[in-house]
Order: sequence, then structure tokens, then C-alpha cells
Amino acid sequence: MKIDPAAFQAHSNHARILLGLKRHEEALQACEKALSLNRSDVNALIFRGAALLLLKKPDKALESFDKALAIKPDFFRAFYNRGEALLELMRFENALAAYDRAPPRI
Repeated sequence: MKIDPAAFQAHSNHARILLGLKRHEEALQACEKALSLNRSDVNALIFRGAALLLLKKPDKALESFDKALAIKPDFFRAFYNRGEALLELMRFENALAAYDRAPPRI
């Protein structure tokens, strides 16, 4: 797929599609490209974290979710995924706190 390198959102969307296709390594690469163009792309951070979780790298995934929350502190998906990463790390109390802090979805 040909993507305009300046269109960071296209790379984020591409990552989302690749995640759906279970092409996790490729999704991770698309996220890195998006983030190289815009370090504040919270969607790319979430998708990168999701790819890392699926690649069994919960510690690295947690870093992505924390970066997303630093940019957008009320981002439901970041809290939810942060909880998932913490569960994988067997940090159950922290996972529960992450779920509890997630704002309600509307």
C-alpha cells in the first residue's frame, strides 16, 4: 500500500487494519512510522501498545499506554489497555486501579 509519508494518520489507520489482520509486526512498524511523523499521535501509541501486547511484550506496551495518557489523560482506551498490560505483568492491584480510573464511555 502506498501511503503519503507526511500523513501520520494514514499510518495509524494502516496499523489498525494490520492489527485486525493479526499482522502484529507490520502493525508495529506502521505505528513507528506514524510516531516518527507525529510523536503526539495517541492512536498510534495505543495501536503500538496493542501490537506489543499481542507480541507478548507487556512492559513495552505499558510504556506506550502511559505515553498516550500523558498526552490525553482521559483516554478510555489507554486506561483499558493499560489494565490489560498490567494483568499480563501479573500486577493485579495496578490493573484494577487502571480499570477504575478509566472514564466512562459514552
